[in-house]
Amino acid sequence: MRFLVTCQAVRPPEQSMPGDRVLFQPELDTADDTTVAASLCEVRPHVIISATTPSSAVLRAWRDAMGAEPIAVVRIGPSRQPEKRGLPSMEAEPQHARLPFDVPLFSVSGPSSGAGAPADPEEAVLFRALAIAERFVQEHRAKRDRATAVAPRSDGERESVLVVGAGVVNLVTAHTLLTNGYRVTLMDAGPDPRENRPWNHYGCSRGGGNARMFTLTEMDDYHPRHTDDADSNLVFDRSPEQLGWDIRRDPAAVAGDQAWVQDFKSPPRWLTHAYNHDIFGLNRRSGDLWKEWMKEQPHIFDGLHVRHDILRLYQDEADLAASRHRQDAIGATLALFGPDAVRERFPALARARHDAFAGAIMVRGFTLDVHRFMTELVDLLEAGGAELRFGQRAERILRDSADVTGVLTESGVFHRDHYVFSPGVDGGTLLGDTGLAGQVHGVLGCWTTIPNTTQPLQNSLKVARRGHIAADANVTVGEDESGRPALMIGSGYGWTGADPRNIDERKLESIHAAVADTVELLFPDIYQSIGGREGLRRTEKYCVRPWTASNLGIFQTARAVSGAFVVTGGHNTGGFAQSPVIAEAVLHALRGRHHPMHTLYHPSRMRRALGAVPDSLPA
Repeated sequence: MRFLVTCQAVRPPEQSMPGDRVLFQPELDTADDTTVAASLCEVRPHVIISATTPSSAVLRAWRDAMGAEPIAVVRIGPSRQPEKRGLPSMEAEPQHARLPFDVPLFSVSGPSSGAGAPADPEEAVLFRALAIAERFVQEHRAKRDRATAVAPRSDGERESVLVVGAGVVNLVTAHTLLTNGYRVTLMDAGPDPRENRPWNHYGCSRGGGNARMFTLTEMDDYHPRHTDDADSNLVFDRSPEQLGWDIRRDPAAVAGDQAWVQDFKSPPRWLTHAYNHDIFGLNRRSGDLWKEWMKEQPHIFDGLHVRHDILRLYQDEADLAASRHRQDAIGATLALFGPDAVRERFPALARARHDAFAGAIMVRGFTLDVHRFMTELVDLLEAGGAELRFGQRAERILRDSADVTGVLTESGVFHRDHYVFSPGVDGGTLLGDTGLAGQVHGVLGCWTTIPNTTQPLQNSLKVARRGHIAADANVTVGEDESGRPALMIGSGYGWTGADPRNIDERKLESIHAAVADTVELLFPDIYQSIGGREGLRRTEKYCVRPWTASNLGIFQTARAVSGAFVVTGGHNTGGFAQSPVIAEAVLHALRGRHHPMHTLYHPSRMRRALGAVPDSLPA
């Protein structure tokens, strides 16, 4: 895709698109129609970002030059009338008008003040205009993909679906499909989560701590947010001791690891700002779905120790100030507390070390016991007639030409109308023929559990420690596996590359030690009572989360002989948080309907924007 910026009111950002995907020709802002038309025919941009509306003659020449490819105009209005951007939404920007030759017109009238907006007003306007342009072209590609979808069966039979992977995302999806009339078969290579096998027998959802959190920023983008942020692009080049994420035992084990890192470093800031807004929009939609679910089926959440409202603690004052702006912009803030007020209002933190926090923000969100949640969902699936196939590995996807015909397992071939895969970090071989091999890497997080008895904590926490190995930690109020009141602490980022078993134990230990340091910082009395660092070792575990270089999730759709083939995954820290909206997007895909996630999490989205794959649409 190519964008042409002619508006003199904005200047080029410090980083342009690789391969000149964004061109700046401000001289065209005051040029005559003949000059503008000639330039458009030469450059052939999909979108013009301009302060004026092109004439009909210019639009005709541009339309003729582009053939069937999508074109649009984003008009930047006077910056003296600033426009406050609304709360993040997963929906595309509405069109302002329709120009001659069916060319859509979008309008941006002033600086954005949304989540993560650049401090420079001119840059903010340009970033928003480019985000609208990129979304427009991506939506056109998604529209073409939808045109090839298979219509639902019309013989009156309930449609069947094979759901591969029994992590929390796919359990929520399977439950959604079952309650919407589908005949569900659930398959996973691991044991039934109700069997309570040792943690390392399971995947990320059941293998990690018995805790998950939803906040409006729970799934996030981890690219640099500002021009002076030089460290974010280097996390995969550094070990935890260097405040990086690389914990690989053998850096040369997988040849494609460094290519993945280069992909992470590739997108310009305007594109990652667009990703951040889209991720937060999906978080918001998921939050609405969580509320509806808890209201309509409260019995599912009884006994899961659901705790509402999350206290975000910040050790660094500058970090607190920046986060306050971010939380305000997305409508998450409920209350603010200084350090003394934190100790007074939350007695469990009264004995925290003197430098433990500079202040706190109470935000919208909740936590629950995820292991019990998974058990409840499996029970509901079984009671609803779903076929459960635990301990059975899907080995190969079978195709007839381009269409999926079935799934080969060790016990035979499974044929269903639809197929939904969410294999976590272990799906590389299985998904090799889908074009997704190598896109999902592992980033582990470490867990430990401590008692929550004396002056128990009532609200779950998010803890930010800038310049620390455990820079972000979740402290969840719940129960341990024995039913005793407990705090589950999860933190750390450990990149394993494409192989989730490529872990250096020494580097892993440094993350565990950093988590222990956070426990001692906030709860020194508990830390001492359980025997300090050695006492924590009894409850230490880790899980490997699926991660993508774009930091977006993955949502791929393809044809099956009788329906749809869907792959979801790569949701970094937000799989649980976004599971209801993922399930909603899957349901739409199986019904042949569009959902914004189909565009926003398309696996080729970043590569198309960077020109790494063709984006031309055939006539």
